[in-house]
Amino acid sequence: MSPSMSNTLSIQQVNQASLKDSCKTLVGRAISIASPSRTRELFAFPVSHPEGFRDKAIMAFLKRRAIHLHQDSFFERLHQEFWSGQGGAVFADNCDHRFNDLFLTKQAEDFQRLQEVWLQQSHPNIVEFGCNSGLLLNHLTKNLADVKAATGIELNADQVRRNQQSDDFDSRINFLQADAGQWLLKYGQKNTLFVTNGGVLEYFPREKLDAMLAHVAANIKPATFFCVEPVAEDHDWQVSNESIPFGNELSFSHNYTDLFQSNGFQIVHQRAVPFEDWKMVATIAMVR
Repeated sequence: MSPSMSNTLSIQQVNQASLKDSCKTLVGRAISIASPSRTRELFAFPVSHPEGFRDKAIMAFLKRRAIHLHQDSFFERLHQEFWSGQGGAVFADNCDHRFNDLFLTKQAEDFQRLQEVWLQQSHPNIVEFGCNSGLLLNHLTKNLADVKAATGIELNADQVRRNQQSDDFDSRINFLQADAGQWLLKYGQKNTLFVTNGGVLEYFPREKLDAMLAHVAANIKPATFFCVEPVAEDHDWQVSNESIPFGNELSFSHNYTDLFQSNGFQIVHQRAVPFEDWKMVATIAMVR
């Protein structure tokens, strides 16, 4: 592990709140009791960047409570609010460098394995969930053999609009604004390579991922998944199959081995790579 990885995002960071964070939670609890209507509203419609002291305090309390009570659906709503809003709209500007720094460089071995798997299958279609600025989808469409159609699914409408208006993409690519889980259950097709890269499935609760993968295995196989997702450095997959909030965003560290195998997929490649503050795990899983 390189020196830059000494503070890799972990579960321990979440469970061991600092004194400052504990004080925020206590204050938030008191304010939530005094403002029950606003607390119910923020629980149902959480905001990633609350304004004003009251909302900031209530959100701090709701996050901590959701961790202890395993309220995964609360985090799903919180993540959707962030990615569909301004946070998702500016993500490409801040993070497109990861395509070159991570995927094209550190993940070259994983892409090589994907090319080998692709040549062994008859998947003419690619679907990327959380495609953002479309760099990876464009790369895969151009570099995998005989791709007939590619679809980029993105939650943020502004990003989708920019992609649709750009002339930089291969003509076989179509971009859509949609929730990935809902789209898959309604429009997913056989003989598809499904892709996520740099952290997409981490924002889905395990229950939703199980429903998606079970649907693929039961109704639209054969299919292949290629996902590159961050996991907590202290998440021992030999001990726990749980999906656990970790890191600053309180996204989910999933056990990707169990996730795919328990839903009928065969894992043909899996490798961990450290990158900045994350441990990224690349997985290629197939169902025939």
